[in-house]
Amino acid sequence: MNTDEQQPTAASGSVPNAFGNALSWRWTRAMSTYLRRSGLPLLLCQLRNLANASGEIAFAADRRAIRISDIASAACCSVKDCRRYLEAAIRAGVVTTRGERKKGTTARYVILVSPFPDWDAAEEYLRSTARTSGKKPAPWTDPRKGHRDPNEKGSPRPQLDPETAQTEGVTATPTSKGHRDPNGWGHRDPNIPGFFQELPQEMAEVGDQPQVDGPSAEPPEPDQHHEEHHASLPPEPSGISRCPCGIPLLRPTPDGLCHGCRNHQATA
Repeated sequence: MNTDEQQPTAASGSVPNAFGNALSWRWTRAMSTYLRRSGLPLLLCQLRNLANASGEIAFAADRRAIRISDIASAACCSVKDCRRYLEAAIRAGVVTTRGERKKGTTARYVILVSPFPDWDAAEEYLRSTARTSGKKPAPWTDPRKGHRDPNEKGSPRPQLDPETAQTEGVTATPTSKGHRDPNGWGHRDPNIPGFFQELPQEMAEVGDQPQVDGPSAEPPEPDQHHEEHHASLPPEPSGISRCPCGIPLLRPTPDGLCHGCRNHQATA
């Protein structure tokens, strides 16, 4: 006798036939979207196919209970999920068990044609036992951490209000840095001689010197150079030393002269 001969044809009025009609015409339409998208409807359909005439999930010939691994294979799910769906069906009232469910023994499940299944209880159980994804969320999605967005280029700039910047003397990050010529060391702006040093905001306008096109002329006399610069200089900030010609000195020098005046005296 083959396997097909072991399963009897479901007659009109039998438990599997009534179970299948209720599942197709009433139960699936009363289920929520979450239950319909889960593996529970497919499991119930396969239980109807595996059940004998009395509704037991067992072979018809010897009434031997069908193993849960075979039920899971028929329902296209893992054994763990199959146990979850069976427990949800038991909570809904459409499946029950006969005998004790012991470890190492095959449980005997029986399908029931319940007039009012409790699908809310089944959904609550499936949601409470759903497996969560093992992937951790991206660090920048956590507002408690100071990570920046991956689409943002460069290091995050400090956001300071004007009052904090003036009272605490915070200087902004320089926007341009270049490599020095081969005779120097480190990184600095190629347009500024000497070591890079930030100027206060009051001296920012003095840093840019006008460039004159054409052949270079002789350096002006110190007195003339001093008078031309004093006419357009802003008020002297505290803590800044100047050359007699009016150019601010980034670093104090022994003679108190800038590089241009020192060269002029050396060639005079």
